Amino acid sequence: MKTICKAYLCDCLCLAVLNSLKSQISYLISVVLFFVFFNSGAKAQNGFSNQGTEFWTVYMDHIDPPTTSDPNGTVSKMDLYITADADTKVTVAIADGTFSQSYDVVARQILTVVIPPSAFIDKQGLSLKGIHITAQKPVAVYAHIFAQSVSGATLLLPVNVLGKDYLSINYTQQSNSLSSEKRPSYSTFAVIGTEDNTTVEITPITYLLNGEPPGKPFTVILNKGQVYQGLANNDLTGTRIRTISTQAGTCKKVAVFSGSSKILIGCITKNNTSDNLFQQVYPTGAWGKNYITAPLKSRYYDVFRIVKSDPNTTVNLNGTNLSPSDFVNGLYYEFNSTRPNVIKADKPVQVVQYAVTQFKTINCIDTALDIGDPEMIYLNPLEQTLDHVTLNSTGNFRIANNYINVIIKTAAVPTFALDGKPYTEFTPVSNSPDYSYAQIYVYNGVHHISASDGFNAIAYGFGNAESYGYAAGTNLKNLTRFIALDDPKTNITSLNGCSGVSYKIQLTLPYKTTHIKWDFKNGITYNDSNPVVKSTSVKGGQTLYLYEYAADEVYKAGDYTILATVFNPVADECGSDEDVELDFNISDPPVSKLNFSGVCLGDTTFFRDTSVTNGREIKTWLWDFGDGHTDVVQNPWHVYTKAGNYTVRLTIANENGCADISDAATVSISNLPVANFEAAASGCPAQDITFTDQSVAGDGAISKWIWDFGDSTAVVIKTDKSPFTHVYPVGGTYNIKLTVLNANGCAGPVKQKTIVITPLPVVDFILPDACVADNVQFKDSSIIADHTENEFIYHWNFGDINATAANNISAEKNPLHHYTQARDDYQVTLTVTSKYGCSYTKTKTFVVNGDIPKANVVLKDPSAVCSNKEVFFENRSTVNFGNITRLEVTFDVADASSLRVYEHPAYGQQLRYTYPIFTDGDRTFNVHVAAYSGGVCANIQEFPVVVKATHVITLTQVPSICPEATPVQLAPLSIIGQQGSGAYSGKGVSGAGLFSPAVAGTGTAEVSYIYTTPNSCPDTVKQQIMVYPSPTVSSAGPLTVLEGATITLNTSATGHNLSYKWYPAVGLDHDDVLNPVASPTENTSYRLTVTSAEGCSSSADVMVKVLKYLVIPNAFTPNGDGRNDVWDVKYLDEYPNNTVEVYNRYGEKVFSSIGYPVPWDGRYKGNYLSPGTYYYIINPKNGRKVVSGSVTIMR
Repeated sequence: MKTICKAYLCDCLCLAVLNSLKSQISYLISVVLFFVFFNSGAKAQNGFSNQGTEFWTVYMDHIDPPTTSDPNGTVSKMDLYITADADTKVTVAIADGTFSQSYDVVARQILTVVIPPSAFIDKQGLSLKGIHITAQKPVAVYAHIFAQSVSGATLLLPVNVLGKDYLSINYTQQSNSLSSEKRPSYSTFAVIGTEDNTTVEITPITYLLNGEPPGKPFTVILNKGQVYQGLANNDLTGTRIRTISTQAGTCKKVAVFSGSSKILIGCITKNNTSDNLFQQVYPTGAWGKNYITAPLKSRYYDVFRIVKSDPNTTVNLNGTNLSPSDFVNGLYYEFNSTRPNVIKADKPVQVVQYAVTQFKTINCIDTALDIGDPEMIYLNPLEQTLDHVTLNSTGNFRIANNYINVIIKTAAVPTFALDGKPYTEFTPVSNSPDYSYAQIYVYNGVHHISASDGFNAIAYGFGNAESYGYAAGTNLKNLTRFIALDDPKTNITSLNGCSGVSYKIQLTLPYKTTHIKWDFKNGITYNDSNPVVKSTSVKGGQTLYLYEYAADEVYKAGDYTILATVFNPVADECGSDEDVELDFNISDPPVSKLNFSGVCLGDTTFFRDTSVTNGREIKTWLWDFGDGHTDVVQNPWHVYTKAGNYTVRLTIANENGCADISDAATVSISNLPVANFEAAASGCPAQDITFTDQSVAGDGAISKWIWDFGDSTAVVIKTDKSPFTHVYPVGGTYNIKLTVLNANGCAGPVKQKTIVITPLPVVDFILPDACVADNVQFKDSSIIADHTENEFIYHWNFGDINATAANNISAEKNPLHHYTQARDDYQVTLTVTSKYGCSYTKTKTFVVNGDIPKANVVLKDPSAVCSNKEVFFENRSTVNFGNITRLEVTFDVADASSLRVYEHPAYGQQLRYTYPIFTDGDRTFNVHVAAYSGGVCANIQEFPVVVKATHVITLTQVPSICPEATPVQLAPLSIIGQQGSGAYSGKGVSGAGLFSPAVAGTGTAEVSYIYTTPNSCPDTVKQQIMVYPSPTVSSAGPLTVLEGATITLNTSATGHNLSYKWYPAVGLDHDDVLNPVASPTENTSYRLTVTSAEGCSSSADVMVKVLKYLVIPNAFTPNGDGRNDVWDVKYLDEYPNNTVEVYNRYGEKVFSSIGYPVPWDGRYKGNYLSPGTYYYIINPKNGRKVVSGSVTIMR
């Protein structure tokens, strides 16, 4: 087994090789050198990242509590988003026992856990409300507190990277909450105990709500899961929170969160949008000295704060040292920015990026293009990076656009991937080009980002008055106090390791110690009362001392913890003992396996990683293709340029740096076969073309021949080389391709040849009409695609059995021939040969008609021949043999234009002709007929036709009309000719011509007028009348309106270019609109008339009932005199479902009613009440407010 350990501290790989594999040492050394180069600068995902198995968080104060609605009807919620690199189980619980639930987490997917409202903390002080997350395997957790327009999110830190000393980082506290939610908002922090009896010292920077003064430390004692929440009216930035030791022992870890229940950031103007802030604070020991920032996408500017851990820190911003006087209270420097920034310090600092209130530019100019809300994001230093992160770009709450900002070394950009696909749209940082940044737009949901080297990323999103943002992942390693694993064979250290490797346990401290207690959390402890410094180094101007555990350790796969309790010669509030802890993972090396496909020279060979992970994700791949080329993707492809056998190996390494090299795989690349064939260079359509294979095999034998003939026929696959033929049906130039494959399926170069199939003549000729007396001339009409008809060779065969052999054929283009016998089965054949020698023959059947035709055309109905109608004739012409070939009919000998010619008329065919219209009496026309059976064979017929006179009718035109118009009487405008009688027909018209548009309906109505005369020549004249559509109008009602109020008359109308008119107009704001506003003083019935552009109209009525002001008497006299005997509240009876209640001075109800149909007569339970003052409550409803007052009963 071979093992490679990815190093975190040295940015390289170490190699351990078992003695049994000494023969591969030289090869493995080359692999190691490649991995050292490829992974230079990479940061391993390790025990100090945001992945872990135990977390604490808190449902902090929010302007919208989850149980009490604000005036806008919103409540806050809290969600956890949990993801992992491997499937695992998690449990989420509230420390007070009110909630505990277990869940399954699927690798690289997001589990959303909804936190119950009972976890919410809205007051200052102590509560047992810590939210505890535990997992069987490492997970990453993000927390999100949100409501409508008020949303904040944070990355959670596992317990193993928590610290003991924190500074709360917030922002200047001001918001719109007093005008929006009618409640104050606060700057906030929260501290959660991770162990019982944890003493926390808090030094506020400003007054807390409970009166704790600024600058004066106070202590609280927290048990596990207990929370202390601090609230203040002012910015809490700089509030120090640390654990102290009150008895012998070390300080304990706590989780700290900072934020605001609602806040605005940036330009301060009226009605600024505001948002809550919610971030987990990084321990000061994990702060860094080098930062690069990138602008938040789609915003006009960002706000930044640089917070010092030591007042004497020198900070450089974009190449310029900041003056100490630039820092507020010597603590933080605030600036606005629209571009990337490079920040360097000589001591650790924390950089915070703030998203600002929307609708403002950096110059506080209003702009509607800027949307988003305040957000606070703690940025990670360049010293603390990760090389892969799974994150959730949430859509809560109403987030419109999601983004991921990434800061990465420019050299590692080509390896960056988003959701498994390369992403390279990075921009170099102008004043630090070794680094680049990207602002990546992503859809909401789960995303995975990774690279070969470490990077920093933040996830954020914006909507209208909405935002969220958090660090996508982080390393929180204490850079001066840490434990690491060292492989003594290579002296390379790492924070995770591999099974079977003997490690030295190394401890780095910023001071010399005289005592170390090693606790391996498995029952084994060791006290080193005289530790020896193994080596020293200087980092950032500070001397670091390296110690080692006395024995080497070999681990099996699993998760482990080492705790070193060391004596610090300079005691502080935590005493003289200090704990340094390492949570680390030992994994079995993966098993490298591969397969491949494609062994043809010059083709692509595809390689696939089929390795067994053994529980940890594989992070790096190194392929050696055996020809001097390598690749580092998981599933590469490669093209071999020479035939031969190649030894391929795959080296893989998992997240811990544990590696394996696959067994050697042999890829045999075979020489390719060479295709070749013989075929004629040209040919004729529809003739066989012979193809003969002449291919040469490379390695092995040819197994397939793939023929593409370049025409529309399918590709032909053959398994032998026997000659064969192919036919091209039409002329053209064809590109023939032959591909040959060997037994491995390898195809050689395609062999191509061109064959020209010359065009074939398209043979045709014209058969003349002929009788036995004619000399027949045939006419050639053959063509060819290349227009070389003048080089045709002709061969005619007339098919004449009575002819001699000599005169039955001809080589002329258009020959003559005389047939001596009338027949209908002569077979005339023409063969045409092109200049290329390609021939085609066509045969047609030819008829020779008899020489005695008989013309005979008959008038069909002599009694119904009218000058305004078609006259029908019938052809009954015949010939002694064959067919009539032509018929010439002149229907009026006196008019040459009446000649009509019918070619090949059928016996019984109808012949139609219309004579001119006339009205002055009958006329006789002479008809002339000539019937032909050939060119010279003809017969003549003549006969008269009597045509009856007719009449001319003109109808009066009726203009377009509306459906609601009165019926119109139709009548002819004029009638010329014989007297007769007429009648109308059609939709909407009576026989007498009364046209009703309402009956006809909208659209074009066709009306017919039929006129009949005594000579039986009737006539029909048609007329079209357009009936325009009327508009439609509808209304809802009746309507009620309070006296003095207004109501919109909601009517609807359909139609084109409508106009409106209301009557009466009194009480309307407009009388010419569809929906006027009405304020009548009396009950009114309004009528709306809607008129279209064509003048068609429709109407609808709307009744508006006025509910008048109540007239309430303040006294009445129920004495039976018929005057004022009842309490008559005028107009109250018109209010449906009104209620009336009357009380005496003692609050006793003496009268009540629903509706007021019968006025009160002053009686209670049948008896008249005593005179005096009574108090009423009248609820008229129907939009009127409740009326109350007093009424006096008098007698």
